[in-house]
Amino acid sequence: MIICASRRTDIPAFHSEWMMNRLRAGSVLVRNPMSRNLVHRIDLSRSNVDCIVFITKDPGPMVPHLREIGSMGHMYVFQVTLTPYGRSIEPGVRSKGDINDSCIEISDRIGRDRMSWRYDPVIFNGTMGLEYHRRKFTMLCGEASKWTDRCIFSFVDTYGKLSRFQEQGVIRSMTKQEMLSFARMASKVADEYGISLTHCCSKLDLEEFGIQRRGCLDKEMMRSLNIPYETMDTPLREGCRCVKSIDIGEYDTCDHGCIYCYANRSDPTRRLQRIYDPDSEILWGEITQRDSIKELSPRAASRLGDFL
Repeated sequence: MIICASRRTDIPAFHSEWMMNRLRAGSVLVRNPMSRNLVHRIDLSRSNVDCIVFITKDPGPMVPHLREIGSMGHMYVFQVTLTPYGRSIEPGVRSKGDINDSCIEISDRIGRDRMSWRYDPVIFNGTMGLEYHRRKFTMLCGEASKWTDRCIFSFVDTYGKLSRFQEQGVIRSMTKQEMLSFARMASKVADEYGISLTHCCSKLDLEEFGIQRRGCLDKEMMRSLNIPYETMDTPLREGCRCVKSIDIGEYDTCDHGCIYCYANRSDPTRRLQRIYDPDSEILWGEITQRDSIKELSPRAASRLGDFL
């Protein structure tokens, strides 16, 4: 079983203490997103977990815990989003320089083959066009090449939540030609720094630039690290090529506040009112009498891997 921690929130940045308590206890409770009164108990013992994937914009708070995670025998990898945007787009994200330093420290400990960089999403607006991204991507390639050999990118999806930011000019849809121009530029820059560039969830064929379609949690990486995996029966979204994983996060529990984020659906004041206890079995809230708790067996985990 591959544990995803997490697409729904930033566990390393905001919930590292809770994560460590759950690993020490050997289990975690997760609400089924399709049926809110159904709660799954997931076995986090080493014998049941093949890999933990930490997906984060700031891995720094996890650094003090890495030795302990390793002593438990867990295989783990990091996927870190490092983008060129300021506080108008990513208001709660820590200094990018400090984040990069944390990535170097982690890579030195576990190896660059267990680190992936996300330049995601690619956003254009009135002041951020191709030349802006050329400068910023080149700079970030220079930094990220110190800790990883792989970069994953995707273009911003201007779905309903982003309509007001489109109206304000903070974000806009990209044309096909702009996407191709970005891909051509980025492939050349990444190659100069020895970084393999891949893209996910795009309808465009970018093979002419040497850019492969690969999942974020992709089978190629799992194979290279000898991590058992299963392919998804139902992709998370169109174009998704990720392997199956069990997500132990919860929506609306991340305080980065990035405007493009699909995982925060409520306003910030509601998120601040969420019940959070690092000693709780569940990331937020409480178990009530209406809830049904069911053990998630390996077979059930395989079936639910596309949804949890």
